[in-house]
Amino acid sequence: VDAIRPNFLLLDFDRTLASTKSGGSPLPKKTARSRIKEDYMHSIDSELKIAVFAQQAFGESHVVTRNSHKKEIEDFLRMHGLSDLAANVHVVPKKMAKGAFIRENFLASQDKNCIFVDDDIRELSNDPWLWSSKQVHRLLFVRAFL
Repeated sequence: VDAIRPNFLLLDFDRTLASTKSGGSPLPKKTARSRIKEDYMHSIDSELKIAVFAQQAFGESHVVTRNSHKKEIEDFLRMHGLSDLAANVHVVPKKMAKGAFIRENFLASQDKNCIFVDDDIRELSNDPWLWSSKQVHRLLFVRAFL
């Protein structure tokens, strides 16, 4: 973030910013049986959280996700001290490429740029505009547990 100083830091949610998978809610389920099974909270990646705070000096941070649990994501981000980011959660419509969503919602102006972080190589490489645009710095995110 410090080196590029983007106007926008765009983060995928599932398996990138958060430990959730496959569009699941980041909040624990409320039934007794599922509490026993899921007796943990999902987590936020600490390095990406630092990047969100660093981005405040240059521009805005946004979540760009296919996860439909928008309200739960917003609540989860607030619980983790990311209130500004919670106000910037965007759910990409079904059948729309994330690249098209980014182009339409963030980079309509040629003088803007972004860092786009996602765990799915297809999201980063299938859209010809996305991989050819000089406005977009793509970053493949891989969670590693040591």
